[in-house]
Amino acid sequence: MVANLGKPQISEKLIDEVKDFIQQGNEQELGKLLEEMMPADVADLIEHLDSDERLFIFKVLEPEGAGDVLVEVEPPVQSRILEDLDDESLSEIVQELESDDAADLVGDLPADRARAIIGSVREDVSQDLEKLLPYPEDTAGGIMGLEYVAIHADATVRDAIHLIREKREEVENLYHIWVVDDFQRLAGVISLKDLVLEPGDRKIREIMNPEVISVHADTDQEEVVHLVKKYDLVNIPVVDDQHRLIGRITHDDIIDVIEEETDEDISLMAGVVNQEITEDSPLKISRARLPWLIAGLLGELISALVISRFETSVQRIIALSFFFPVIMAMGGSTGNQAATVVVRGLATGDISLVKIGKRLLVEMKVALFNGLICGMLLGLIVGLWIADFRLGSVVGVALVVIVLNASFLGASVPIALKKLHFDPALGTVPFVATSNDILGLLIYLIFVTSYLRWIG
Repeated sequence: MVANLGKPQISEKLIDEVKDFIQQGNEQELGKLLEEMMPADVADLIEHLDSDERLFIFKVLEPEGAGDVLVEVEPPVQSRILEDLDDESLSEIVQELESDDAADLVGDLPADRARAIIGSVREDVSQDLEKLLPYPEDTAGGIMGLEYVAIHADATVRDAIHLIREKREEVENLYHIWVVDDFQRLAGVISLKDLVLEPGDRKIREIMNPEVISVHADTDQEEVVHLVKKYDLVNIPVVDDQHRLIGRITHDDIIDVIEEETDEDISLMAGVVNQEITEDSPLKISRARLPWLIAGLLGELISALVISRFETSVQRIIALSFFFPVIMAMGGSTGNQAATVVVRGLATGDISLVKIGKRLLVEMKVALFNGLICGMLLGLIVGLWIADFRLGSVVGVALVVIVLNASFLGASVPIALKKLHFDPALGTVPFVATSNDILGLLIYLIFVTSYLRWIG
């Protein structure tokens, strides 16, 4: 089993040493080295190895240690390892995992192979998998584990302590005991501290806290994160339609969800769809990035069309074209700032859809202040550049309008997506940037053209 004694960070020297052991077939020395490393560090190491070398590592590890490592490996590499492992080895690993980790692994397999694995593991493991696999992976049921301690409200403190001892191998990271009634419905919660301090013959219902926070199995994982964050929970029970206790979600599951949702939001905001950071297939990476790049290309072609419609104005004062990059950059940057703040606030729960007008008003006030400062600076520069301070003033006013428009668009698009039950991060930044390029140029050229017509 992989121990947790702590090995130095992954280095070229360590990788070369491991590769040498593998080439020599020295399982004994490699095993000693791996025993000194944390599972997460072994997972990092594996990601620097070739396919055959990874399999050799898993051959050296015991099933329990191999499982601890496998769940820490990044998805693209994990998928390739699962493909390379034979069914017998994979079944042995699955049997040693906690129920939620086992379900995650088996759920990523092709349907036929998943059924074969379920049929080859122990009956208790098979039953756990059958319970967990039907739940969507982004729900409370999809991330919960079935390892928990629950006791009847009429039991005593002594009974509870005895039950904990019975389940000490099955349930890791025990923080609370859930209390249930005759129908297995969640009735309360009791902490380990209370169990230690109370007399052994005291009834559980006398010391339990009936105000227990729980989630339904179909609750979205983001909502689970919000509850855990709001109430400072280290774990949370999961219930079914009849409020019966069916599982629990621990803080490590929550951390995984936070990382997953953050990665997803950042990727979507940048217009990168379904790309894992550790993915090394150029074709898959290109497929993840290309859709929004093509959309951006089409958007900028519209910008070019806008400019062509004002060809006469541009030809009259050619210096006006010098400021196109400035206009596009200011609109895009302002919109992206507003969009990033709103998307992150919606994701963390710091911004809600209640009284959203107040949030928009704040963004508009900020945009007005920033727009006035930048507009005055640009107007002064344009006035000095082309020796026409009236035109410089027009350009400055146009920039204020552009910044206000960009801020409103950047803040309102994520909110609109949220209200329509789409992910607010869905391509927000590339969409806002491209839209602001088009609208910014349009506003700028309309203002300048109107001024030129006015002066004849």
